[in-house]
Amino acid sequence: MRVQEISSKDNPVFRNLKTLLTSKGIKEENKFFLMGEKLIHEFLKKKQSPFHIKYAIGFDEMPFPLVPHWVKLKKELFNEIDILGTHYPLLVLEYKSFHEFNFNEQPEGLEIVSPLGDPKNLGSLLRSAAAFGASKVILTRESCHPYLPHSIKSSAGAALDLPVYLNTQPLNLIPMTGTNVALDLNGESLQNFSWPENLRLWVGEEGPGLQLSEDQKKKIKRVTIPTQNVESLNATVSTSLALWEWKNRKK
Repeated sequence: MRVQEISSKDNPVFRNLKTLLTSKGIKEENKFFLMGEKLIHEFLKKKQSPFHIKYAIGFDEMPFPLVPHWVKLKKELFNEIDILGTHYPLLVLEYKSFHEFNFNEQPEGLEIVSPLGDPKNLGSLLRSAAAFGASKVILTRESCHPYLPHSIKSSAGAALDLPVYLNTQPLNLIPMTGTNVALDLNGESLQNFSWPENLRLWVGEEGPGLQLSEDQKKKIKRVTIPTQNVESLNATVSTSLALWEWKNRKK
């Protein structure tokens, strides 16, 4: 095992690690942190994984004897990295870049299109997507990265198992093929909507919602979730309810 000890914030390895706490750094380096004792041990038990362990990081003894590269940080440096407050060694995993999604192809199963920029909201969405059988998740260029520490934690690890694709076009220029559905206060009641087997479910960002072009608005079906005492639900709760309805009532 190779052991590397770091005690300075100016160390280039440490500076590189700090970038992995941002969406930009994860995209540029194709690496991300896996944090949390339970998630790490579940990952290490897997016989096959699309992710490669780059190294383990800690401040004390090395608990993962099979990891070839161990980075030992001073406690205060480790705390800067351990933003979830796990107080447990971390893994740095490498991944292959996501494929660009082709919106000209017909949807297969329920495909989620998400611009969510809050890591916790995105993680919750990914957890529901996995639980209710969404076929894939397509992240628009407005979205945060699904491998941010808070995204992975909120997804309970589902972020690592779902097929995830990227879209680099502006949201209002994405072509709409097949059946496209969005949750909207002025849509058809969720109780009456007839769910097709194959569709794209568009998730609105908190606050601004879906910023679609006039042409897109004409092509998208709108569904509303009746509520009482509150005007609306947040995006992840609404999407979870829609996924449940699709799973149980699709044709």
